[in-house]
Amino acid sequence: MALPSEEINVDIHCVTRWTKLGTQWRGVALDTFFEDIETNYEYTMVHSYGGYTTNLPLEDLVGGKAWIVYEYEGEPLHVEHGGPARLLVPHLYFWKSAKWVNGITMQRFDEPGFWEGFGYHNYGDPWREERHAGD
Repeated sequence: MALPSEEINVDIHCVTRWTKLGTQWRGVALDTFFEDIETNYEYTMVHSYGGYTTNLPLEDLVGGKAWIVYEYEGEPLHVEHGGPARLLVPHLYFWKSAKWVNGITMQRFDEPGFWEGFGYHNYGDPWREERHAGD
């Protein structure tokens, strides 16, 4: 929380077909975390306490597209919603915004995370309705 933070106002979309408009978050852009990192790897795996993982292309975490957030609607992020810190990737379905994040691994190759291994779409673009493998 000592890193520069910003307020993020975005819509979020769940794979179960709900959308919440105009949500307000506070967090640190992943650009800040990756600022001094040089890599040829194109993929990441986000890890959470409890063993949850989700895979994301690195390009979806940088360029002002993703944050580690710790506040929601002006309050500390509640544990049941991923507190103390969760990933926020609002341009993808919300299962990609992993709760209780404890690490991000850069990878040379893409591999499925938890839900992707159970048949969810590998990418999860809500505008293309990429819910399940094959969508």
